[in-house]
Amino acid sequence: MKKYIINLERREDRRVHFIRNNSFLRNQEFLIAVDKEDITLEYLAENGLSTNPYWRDPFRNRRITKGEVACFLSHAKAWKTCVELNEPIMVFEDDAIVKEELFVEEYYEEVLKQYGFLYLSRRENEPEKVEPINDKLERPSYPYNMTSYCLTPETALLLLNSGIMQSIIPVDEFLPKVIRQINGVALIDDVADQVSRNILGSDIEPYSEDDWFIDFKVHPITVGTDRKKCVALNTSGMMVGIYPKNLGETAEWKGGDMTTPGGGTKVRLLKEYLARSELNDWDVILFTDAYDVFYVEDLQTITKRYIGFNKKVIFSAERYCYPDNNLVQKYPQSDTPYRFLNSGTFIGQVGELKKIIGDGIDHSDDDQLFYTQQFLSDNFDIALDYEGYIFQTHEPQVTKVNDQIYNPLTRCYGCIYHGNGGEETKSKFDELYNAFYPKAPSLFIPTYSKFDILEKDMLIVNFMTQSQCEDLIDMADRHGGWEPHPDDKFPAQEIRLKELGLWEECESHWQKHIYPIVEEYWSPMQMYGLREAFVMRYALDTQVSLSNHCDASMVTGSVKLNDDYEGAELYYHRQKVSNKDVPVGRAILFPGQVTHGHECQKLISGVKYSLTMWTQRYKGDLL
Repeated sequence: MKKYIINLERREDRRVHFIRNNSFLRNQEFLIAVDKEDITLEYLAENGLSTNPYWRDPFRNRRITKGEVACFLSHAKAWKTCVELNEPIMVFEDDAIVKEELFVEEYYEEVLKQYGFLYLSRRENEPEKVEPINDKLERPSYPYNMTSYCLTPETALLLLNSGIMQSIIPVDEFLPKVIRQINGVALIDDVADQVSRNILGSDIEPYSEDDWFIDFKVHPITVGTDRKKCVALNTSGMMVGIYPKNLGETAEWKGGDMTTPGGGTKVRLLKEYLARSELNDWDVILFTDAYDVFYVEDLQTITKRYIGFNKKVIFSAERYCYPDNNLVQKYPQSDTPYRFLNSGTFIGQVGELKKIIGDGIDHSDDDQLFYTQQFLSDNFDIALDYEGYIFQTHEPQVTKVNDQIYNPLTRCYGCIYHGNGGEETKSKFDELYNAFYPKAPSLFIPTYSKFDILEKDMLIVNFMTQSQCEDLIDMADRHGGWEPHPDDKFPAQEIRLKELGLWEECESHWQKHIYPIVEEYWSPMQMYGLREAFVMRYALDTQVSLSNHCDASMVTGSVKLNDDYEGAELYYHRQKVSNKDVPVGRAILFPGQVTHGHECQKLISGVKYSLTMWTQRYKGDLL
């Protein structure tokens, strides 16, 4: 019988160990295992695979690891090999030590004439349910460990066609679910041992945050009805690659203010969003308040830390039981000063949040009291971030250490800072925010050669922070004189950057940061220079739309400067895409002349500001 040993290409030490300890085996071949370092959600999607996002380890209540996904795919690779050979095979993991004195290959071949799958070794979780067959075989109930086994090609095909490839769980959990279906049996006496992890280690267990497999999407959300107060959140977000969706962009705030309890509007807007959006129940919402929060770490770091809690929803914790101090005694004790739920920042699974929010609350009700009551009810899978591992609430002793936010009381480095409280907390918030994100001397930010794809031949790059966008809007409004260019066939209300004294800075920024990106992406195209740049304004009392047109530009850059308006989407007809979900400050780059006709659709309410930049089509092509 052909023998296959599953082994990672980079783990030569395990390969050597197997050969040295199993030298008597013949007719064997190493099968290159799938490496956990290659496992991402995108990797699975590209190969028509997916995990079961609801699965949790039945003994430790944790999510699946990248190593477990890779291990499953490695065994599936062995099953495919069995089908291709069309004959039974024997499979070993590379940490198996086979007992030569017990190894009887001819017997295993005979067993496979009657049964589809044979465990050569395993660990039984339910020994009381095992059914004896004869003096050598038994029918397992809940076996773990795929260290060594044999199977037929018919069984291998059955396993591959079971649908598991689109709902992957650890292979140790999958086999017990189908053991009856595949007519599986096990040897009473194991013929192989598994080497201790103290000797060879493990590529499956989660030894760090990087080992979790992220099989869901995280959606950053906030509620801020005054865009200018969202500057710290959005500016810090852009710097770490987080672009929160603001549910309050065009909403009316009907809750209270900081002088009285309130905040029900936030709960209602989140409830409406969860109801109308097409998010999966296993996806995750990262919610933050809008005016007194800034990010320090990126979304991947936050997500990995969230997974480590093994809870569906995590709220931040604070020192004070607000707004009802009578609830103090109902709270569990904490080993840190932060014992009580704070509703200004939380992260949680969509399905669980829907249950928590339920029918919601009135606009004037207090969101923190509402979430507190849900937490204290013990009806939901909620935990508090007592150490500030993700969310750090107001704390006078918090400082910046090596570009991280550090709390000396918990000795923890957080990811998001929330300056919750009244006016007395504002100075601490400003101190910390300015330490992390001092005001830049330039109006534009570096791209670091990074870009995303919006659509074929349409790129998105970071171009300006929200605070820089606000500065440009203020400069343009103070300058005044909004009017169309006299020779423009598609006139709009504009102010040139040359009039604002920003032309040279913009031109230099394009040359240094944008040209390298577009010249590489659209190679062998070469840039000649910036042709024109202008701020545009759409308002109900002047101009509300711009008809479909192409640009007199080699490559056009378009930046949305604000988002507190309705309508006025920049829409590209051939590509059938718009800038509706492109965050403020990010530039769309596209060929301007022929293929990317676009229009500004009708403004419904508010005032829209944008920045448009044209590049030269030939040397000397200037306006």
